[in-house]
Amino acid sequence: MIQAYKKYWKKAGDYKTYASRSDYWWVFLVNVIIFALLNMIHFFMMIPQAAKILNQASTLSQAELQKSILDLSFNPTGSTLIIVILIALVGLIILLPNISLTARRLLDAGLPRWFALLFGVSALYGIVVRFIQIDFLSNFGLLFNLITLVVYVLCLFPSKYGKDEADDSRLYE
Repeated sequence: MIQAYKKYWKKAGDYKTYASRSDYWWVFLVNVIIFALLNMIHFFMMIPQAAKILNQASTLSQAELQKSILDLSFNPTGSTLIIVILIALVGLIILLPNISLTARRLLDAGLPRWFALLFGVSALYGIVVRFIQIDFLSNFGLLFNLITLVVYVLCLFPSKYGKDEADDSRLYE
């Protein structure tokens, strides 16, 4: 797992070699763990603010309560804003390496690399929509989630390469 993650950063801008399934999915797992930890921190930072809103629930109308809860989620302030920005920054930092890893994985599976660009646009949408709440943008959520799912399924395909290929990128250094 550690070797795959090191390789991920070494080949962050490489779009021409290959990435094995294990390389792809180990990196995927590490990134999921990183984001799970950051989101848990975000969740625990929101608990006191949510408790404050719930304590006022008896004095608020249903519309006011709903607005307060949505504001807590979509308009973070203070420490929750800092963690939301940190999550977005981590997402932006790993965006290009993820696109290149996905392109290399798709190439290894014998599929077109341009699917990785769709995957990148989908990931960028996920970051942007967190900060910009426009109804027009939210209409594309399902589409981008489907694109992401399709790319993940394509990354499950086995390697397809000829015996004459001498690419060492499937091996660990």
